[in-house]
Amino acid sequence: MVKLYGFPISNYTNKVKLALLEKGIEFEDVRVPYSQEEEFLQKSPMGKIPVLEVDGNFLIESQAILEFLEAAYPNTPKLFPSDPLRAAKVRSIQSVIENYVDSPARKVYNLLLDNKKPDPVLTQSTIVSLKRSTKALQKMVSFSPFIAGSEFTAADCTAFATFSVILDGFKDLQMENPLLELPGLTTYLEFLSTRPSVAKVEKARHTIMKALARVRK
Repeated sequence: MVKLYGFPISNYTNKVKLALLEKGIEFEDVRVPYSQEEEFLQKSPMGKIPVLEVDGNFLIESQAILEFLEAAYPNTPKLFPSDPLRAAKVRSIQSVIENYVDSPARKVYNLLLDNKKPDPVLTQSTIVSLKRSTKALQKMVSFSPFIAGSEFTAADCTAFATFSVILDGFKDLQMENPLLELPGLTTYLEFLSTRPSVAKVEKARHTIMKALARVRK
């Protein structure tokens, strides 16, 4: 039995969950936050989520998990194109989103968990970083209708899981969001929201976010 350890508001957990759902792999959804408790560190040495358990083996790092799923379940829908160049494009999009979009944005939207707001210096530096990465993405993505072309890929798992968190977080913080300047983004996210896998992931995420909002009040 496959088990996914993670939490519904984690974009990296949701990235893996989308992959599992799209590939039709049965799994147990184990809701746990990141932790430095020794028991959890036995599963995830850095204490991070997600963690995928397969036959008593624990896999960490979302991208490594997606690569494993693609190799271990070859008879399920593919997340990476067979063509090496197209597959590299998918991985490139994932890398830019995670390293140059999520990384700076995370410093801001994570403040919501502590009911804080970013200071002006952090706000400005984040906006500058996101403007640069948004311009880069504009040269890379296609939204035709998926982010890397005509088929759903791992890049869509990364994109939807990450963009949805950032858009909601910046909206709650009433911050300027350069991502909204990416042509076709809003239509793309609305399109993906109609997929059963995405709807399921989003329902769980919104449920937790609403609960946290009530607690903060």
